[in-house]
Amino acid sequence: MRRIVAHALFTVTGALTATAFAADATPGTGPGWTGVTNPKDVITARQELMEHIEELMEPIDTITVKDVTNREQLRISAEVISAMLLAVPHLFPPTTNRFDPKAEQPQTLALPGIWKNFGSFYQLAAAASTAAETMAEAKGDQQLRTASLGLRASCDACHTLYLRPYSPPKVLPSDINFDFDSALRKK
Repeated sequence: MRRIVAHALFTVTGALTATAFAADATPGTGPGWTGVTNPKDVITARQELMEHIEELMEPIDTITVKDVTNREQLRISAEVISAMLLAVPHLFPPTTNRFDPKAEQPQTLALPGIWKNFGSFYQLAAAASTAAETMAEAKGDQQLRTASLGLRASCDACHTLYLRPYSPPKVLPSDINFDFDSALRKK
């Protein structure tokens, strides 16, 4: 009986060990290493996440200049943003450091400073998450306004350091002299 139990224990232990070794694959050789196997998809995922955060931020930003309405929805949005911001740093594996300052439309707007000082980036995301949580817990219109300013400041602090600044397109002489009539003329 002991032999059967020992054999079963050895078999189970061996299977668990083999599973653990398989799960502990080196980066890029196993499933789940999407930063290595699909970096463009990771970049797209984080861009989508940031766009949705910004959509949730729109009504939060407006309460600094307009009346506070729909307080509960503002708190829910802030709570969702808080959770989303906790995930943000995990969507920046080093393999997604693909900013090209010479490209007019780079693959990513995330600046290389993120990976040079990842600890700072991580802390800024955590601080922004905390600011969002503070807003989610705010009571009263003035507290909501104050918390919304804190949340926006947290976002801007990170973006100032780690997001390519917006540069409007340059107007060229060919733009000014473009012949719209001939381009739009029906054939």
